[in-house]
Parts: sequence; C-alpha cells; structure tokens
Amino acid sequence: MWRQERIRKDYDSFFLQRARGLIFVYLTLSAFFFFRASAAAQNQQVHLVHADSLLGYTNNGESFRELVGHVTMEHDSSVLKCDRAIQNLSEDIIKLYGNVRVYDDTLTLLTSRATYYGKTRTVFSNSGVYLNDRKRTLTADSGTYDSETKVAHFFSNVFVRDSLSRLNGDRLLFYRDDQKTISDGNVKIKSLQNNVTVYGSHFEDYGKKNYSIMTGKPLLVQIDTTTDGKIDTLYITSKLMRAFRDSSEQRFIAEDSVIILRDSLAARCGYSIYFAKDSMVVMQKSPVVWYGDNQLTGDSITVHIKDRNISQVDVVGASFAISRSDSLLSNRFNQMKGRRLTMFLSHRKVNRIIVENNATSLYYLYDKNKPNGVNKVSGDKVIMYFKDGKIDRIAVISGVEGDYYPEKLIADRTNDYNLAGFAYYSDRPEISDFPLRQDGVSK
Repeated sequence: MWRQERIRKDYDSFFLQRARGLIFVYLTLSAFFFFRASAAAQNQQVHLVHADSLLGYTNNGESFRELVGHVTMEHDSSVLKCDRAIQNLSEDIIKLYGNVRVYDDTLTLLTSRATYYGKTRTVFSNSGVYLNDRKRTLTADSGTYDSETKVAHFFSNVFVRDSLSRLNGDRLLFYRDDQKTISDGNVKIKSLQNNVTVYGSHFEDYGKKNYSIMTGKPLLVQIDTTTDGKIDTLYITSKLMRAFRDSSEQRFIAEDSVIILRDSLAARCGYSIYFAKDSMVVMQKSPVVWYGDNQLTGDSITVHIKDRNISQVDVVGASFAISRSDSLLSNRFNQMKGRRLTMFLSHRKVNRIIVENNATSLYYLYDKNKPNGVNKVSGDKVIMYFKDGKIDRIAVISGVEGDYYPEKLIADRTNDYNLAGFAYYSDRPEISDFPLRQDGVSK
C-alpha cells in the first residue's frame, strides 16, 4: 500500500513538472512569435503584386530576384511600378528601370530609373524626376522622396509650378504634411497674380500660413507697360524680404538697407511694404525719395502708382522737399517743409507740391537768369506749382508771413538761410546699384 502511494505521488510530480515545462515552453514560443510578428509588422517587406517573369538567384551570399514586364509592387501605402526590377532580398533594396512610377496617397513620382530602399521607404533617382501631388508639379535632375516622413529633397534645375506661382532653384526641400518648402541657390519665384518676380539665394515658404521669406540679396522685380507703351520696371532690394498672401491681396515687406527704383523715382529706407494689387509702396525708417530734381524726406512716405504711372507721393511727419534751384549754382536749393507734404505728378513730371501744417517755403529768385535773392514765406498751406519741371509760381493760404533777402546779403552765405532740418543726400540710387544680368537676376 505504501509502495503504491509513493509511485502515485512520483507519477503526479513527474506530470506536474512536465506540465510546468510545457507551459513555460508555450509561453516562450508565444512570446517569440509575438515579437517576431510585431517586428515584421513594423518592418513590412515589399510585396510583389505582379510581374510577367521572375528569376531568383544568389550573389556573394545575398538573395536576389529579377522581375521583368509590368512589374507592380506594394509597400505599406506606396505602390511601385516599372518595366524591370532587381530586388536585393537580403538588404531590401530594389533597382527600378523603365517607366518608373511611385504612388503614395495623392503623390505621383515619375522617372526612368530609381532605387527604392525598403527599410526607410525612400526612393532615389538621378535620372530626371517628375513629381505631382495634385496641388503642384515639380521637375528636377535628381531627388529623393521618403514615404514615411513625407519629405522630398530635389537637386539641380529644380522647377515647381502651382496655380499661383513658378519657382526655380538649385535645391529644394519639401515637407508635404506641413506644406513647407525650402529652396537654396539661385532661387527665382514668380507670382502669377501680379507679375512680380523675387530673386535670392535662400527661400522658405509656409503654405499653411500663406507666408514666405527670401534672403541672400533678395530682389523684387515687376515689369510693367505704361499707358503710353513705355516699359517700366520696379526694383526693390534689401537684406530681407517677406511676402504675405490672402485671397485679395499680396504684400511684400523689405527690411534693412532697402533700395527702390522705378522710372525717375529712387528711394532708400530701412523698411518698406509693397502692396502689389493697389500698386502702392509705403516707406518708413528714415525714408528718402528722389523724383527728377526733387528730394523728399519725412517720417513715412507713400508712393502711389495709378494707370501704371507714379501719380502721387505722400509724406507724413517732419516733411521736407528740396530741389536744386539752378544747375550752375550747386549750393542753392528751393525748399518746403511742414507736417504733411503731397507731391502730385502728371505725364511723368511734377505738377505741384502742397505742404500743410506749419508750412514754410524758401525759393530763390532770378532776374534774366541772374541770381536775385531769396524769398521765405510761411502759412497754413503752401502750394508750389511747376512747369516743365521748374517752379512756376507759389501760393500761400491763410496766416501768411514772408521775408525777402536781397542777393548782396545772401551771395556767399546761402547755407545760413536754409530752413531748419535741411539735409541734402547725395547717395541717390542708380541702376548700377543693382548688379543685374539681362534677365533681371541679381548677380
């Protein structure tokens, strides 16, 4: 009896240990296959959908297969198509040849030859690339596209077009999810809304914010044809240029060392805004504007372009207008100052200048082309009328005060009679300040 009981206990103990062992093995194998399945899910292999023929072989210990004819493969959300492919199964690298097409969601990439890296879901081609993501198309000599990060990087002769603009550059980085574009090297972007082209060496565009920035000697060029058939070009250059877009307006902001040229107008300032739709330039931070023989300064200056011609210049705050009185007498300047000044133009010539609020004018007199002293008048408003670019007459309205200084008194002391705040600047910009090639691109 005792012996049978001992045998039964040993038997139960044996099967209990075996059961425990089997449970351990089962759990171990389950965990092993679970982690293998998880790893496989995270690093899914490229799946062959179709090929007219398949040839498998090994080379240097690595497994390959060659696919020929109407090749179609899938990898996660990406579809690869080509005429012929060589797949390195060991490294998960595929060489694609002939009519290569890569589809990823709404994106299509076309080329004649490419390499696909399965581990990183990246396609590379240096055989000419065409990309279309419905909103824009892109061409370049070479490029890569990462299906996982949705980032594209293109090199050499990059050209991008969408419904609103055209972009050229040496290199381009495009983030699809963020709609962010970065381009470097000889960048040129043309807006189709207003025929404005901006050049520079570094460009960033934030599509979701309708905002872009250009650095590296940015230059804005807008070629226009006036009503009389003359071609006018607006040039704006600075150290930094930004652009903002909305449904009705596009404005360009130039900052630091701004230079502006158009027809007979030249300007310098520290900050300017160009409203392309309204054809209006606003200048701030010590602006100086030259038009013909006239120099204008103030706290803020706005240039209006109407019917493709400069029609009006508004000066606000510490306004000052200066024009040379006689080309042979370099130290004599006609002057006007006040809190607000407006210059009106007609047929490309100054028509009149109106100064308001503490208005004062100083203008030199001549008798048969000989100097004949200077007049100084002030009032609530002073209007200076021009004819053929020269002062024709002056009208002073309300609160009139004036003095005349004879020639013998001022002959050698003209600087002593300049109005308070007088400053004549000799650094008027010229087209030579824009090192341009024939296509308008800054060198």
